[in-house]
Amino acid sequence: MKNPFTLTERNFDVINWGGVAVELNLSFDNILMMLQMFDDSSIREKQKPHIALQMLIVEATLIPQLDISRRLELLRAIFMAKLGVDLDGDTKNTQKKSEQSDNYNADETAPDYPIVDYSIDAERIYASFLMDYSIDLIEEQGKLKWSQFQALFNNLSDNTPMKIAIKYRVCAIPERTKDNKEEVKDIRKKKLFYELPKAKEMREAHEYEAYKRNMDIKRKRIMEMQSRQ
Repeated sequence: MKNPFTLTERNFDVINWGGVAVELNLSFDNILMMLQMFDDSSIREKQKPHIALQMLIVEATLIPQLDISRRLELLRAIFMAKLGVDLDGDTKNTQKKSEQSDNYNADETAPDYPIVDYSIDAERIYASFLMDYSIDLIEEQGKLKWSQFQALFNNLSDNTPMKIAIKYRVCAIPERTKDNKEEVKDIRKKKLFYELPKAKEMREAHEYEAYKRNMDIKRKRIMEMQSRQ
């Protein structure tokens, strides 16, 4: 999720669409609730775009004036211009490894694991903003814009709870030697502690597929050896 942050746009919460200035609710808490809605499996997929528009557009009377295709067109425009999101891509309530600019020597062969979940990490995010910026996110609900929230989030210092969690979620485990046994043990322990449930699910699936590939290779080698005898 890219952050379309700018210091020059004065009406960030307005999108000019079809010759009409559409006022938007882009407070960070509203966007987080919307992302949670997209993750909610109890809501039908066809309903989610309409609900998202209702959450985003301040003047709700505009929505009934648009047919379904125009509503989707408007929603795509809002997501791309104001949230930096391709609606045809990912609307998950997460950030992925590839979306982080910091390089923690991550395993490039592994899947693109989620490294931030705004729901699961809510406590870490709250504490990090309070620690770095003396900002109480509860008090900022309805005021702090999503672009501002993202700019602050992306520049949290490395010693904040959220950045520490991200560090261990993306770092690679070094090769074990006689001199770094305790370091490797500590990194493994912390990676498991900070690992997100979805990332764990993806990692285990990745490891299982790798195991099957290795077994297939060994099986083929055995068969080749037997055929030569």
